[in-house]
Amino acid sequence: MKRFLWTLAILTVLLISLATSSAQDDALPWWNDRVFYEIFVRSFYDSDGDGVGDIRGIIEKLDYLNDGDPTTVTDLGITGIWLMPINPSPSYHGYDVTDYRDINPAYGTMDDFRELVAAAHERGIAIVIDFVINHTSDEHPWFIASANGDPEYADWYIWRDDNPGYRGPWGEQVWHRYGDRYYYGIFTGFQPDLNFENPEVTAAIYDIASFWLTDVGIDGFRVDAAKHIIEDGQLQENTPQTRAWLADFNAYLDSVRPQTLTIAEVFRAPSFIGAEYVRAGAADLVFAFDVSDGIISSVSQNRAQDIVRKLQAALEDYPNSQFATFISNHDAVWKRRPMSIFVGNVDKAKLAATLLLTSPGVPFIYYGEEIGMFGTEPDERVRTPMYWDDTPTTAGFTTASRPWIALSETTGSVASMTDDPTSLLSHYRRLVHMRNEHLALRRGDMLFLESESRNVYAAIRYYEDDVIFLLINFSGRTVDDYALSLAGSPFSEVQSTTQLLGDEVNIALPEFDEQGGFSGYLPIPELPPRAAYIFQFNMP
Repeated sequence: MKRFLWTLAILTVLLISLATSSAQDDALPWWNDRVFYEIFVRSFYDSDGDGVGDIRGIIEKLDYLNDGDPTTVTDLGITGIWLMPINPSPSYHGYDVTDYRDINPAYGTMDDFRELVAAAHERGIAIVIDFVINHTSDEHPWFIASANGDPEYADWYIWRDDNPGYRGPWGEQVWHRYGDRYYYGIFTGFQPDLNFENPEVTAAIYDIASFWLTDVGIDGFRVDAAKHIIEDGQLQENTPQTRAWLADFNAYLDSVRPQTLTIAEVFRAPSFIGAEYVRAGAADLVFAFDVSDGIISSVSQNRAQDIVRKLQAALEDYPNSQFATFISNHDAVWKRRPMSIFVGNVDKAKLAATLLLTSPGVPFIYYGEEIGMFGTEPDERVRTPMYWDDTPTTAGFTTASRPWIALSETTGSVASMTDDPTSLLSHYRRLVHMRNEHLALRRGDMLFLESESRNVYAAIRYYEDDVIFLLINFSGRTVDDYALSLAGSPFSEVQSTTQLLGDEVNIALPEFDEQGGFSGYLPIPELPPRAAYIFQFNMP
């Protein structure tokens, strides 16, 4: 009963719902009020001492992610989880599925997963799973039957009697020999592509999706390799047929459960291409790789223009901020985790987190990012075990003598950072809870201010009378020549300010002209190196 009451409190405070549309009058969906956390189950926490992370391990660590009590700030505060593949698979990563209706036995059982979903929902956490449907494993029964000439499955994959000879979008081999025939697999030979021009394949995927939504109770899917669903000859990504299929699929999901979340991975697509999926109804959200690029570039190069330009493009291209933001993920987009890019500079990592969690869109945090884990390619080295404590070799991840893969480096652990108010983990917690508390950060419009310094980022997020002012110095030096200007806004006066982030300072109030603009505004005389400030402007 106590947990149930906490759940009601969370839903009241956050004004969100898993199954119905948002109560806000702008009619944005429930996911706009969420902060998601991406988990590679194998590396998160091992509950049974076999060296491999598992579902029960996530259950045991839910209080770290969100303790179910909206009055505490000692948890991370996330309100959504994206699980990387959980289905049976012969590979360590799981992106080649052999059974879409079961759980990888290394991770546990379906009963374990149902318990995780229920426990997460009690805390107000939505669950999204990776849906790897562009291709299966070559060990999937469907492919084995198709390859062996079973007429029922003959057309479930893409077969040719002769090798068409062309290669894939990044020069890779896509036609793979099996006996005297060839099958198409855009990634590898052990990941054959399904043939979605066969309505029987579509029907099977629809039925599987319905199972996860209705029988298991998840809240959505991250559609892996979404841009490759249907090829058109040598045009192997972003085809109109792909967007049409995904639009029908998305509509079907909403018919099964209204406002099921679909997130499309349109890998490395610029905003104007990713937005086509949202505008076509092919996805609710698309991962904004451009925004990730902008965050990393601005922090690394000490300049504001990169993130400003990328965010402006995303806001222009995507309707209603329906894009997902992130700094990093499991694919080593930048070939390494951010802390490796920043060469261990915690102040830079804090700036990246500040940008992620104060920007429009729906933010995703990659596990271990909040404690500054390192990692460089190959991909398995950015998917290493979580540092729960400082135990050599195991980091509290497992009671086995060693984890499934050796640890990476890190700037600290959950245990070492949790009580340190200056730590990266504390910074993430503060930002996530701040976002949860402020409609302006979750749903608000955005104004970018001009600065006389290329090192300074300044913006305003606002939703009705909730107005948030953001001020960041990317430079490693003190900046005092950064005067801000704004052409116009809906504002006429700021009555007072409340500081939400940064060392305590006195801030000057802006003086707005008739257009709601100003010039020559120096809110703080000097900005310390790599400092971030967040203020709430209290309006009359």
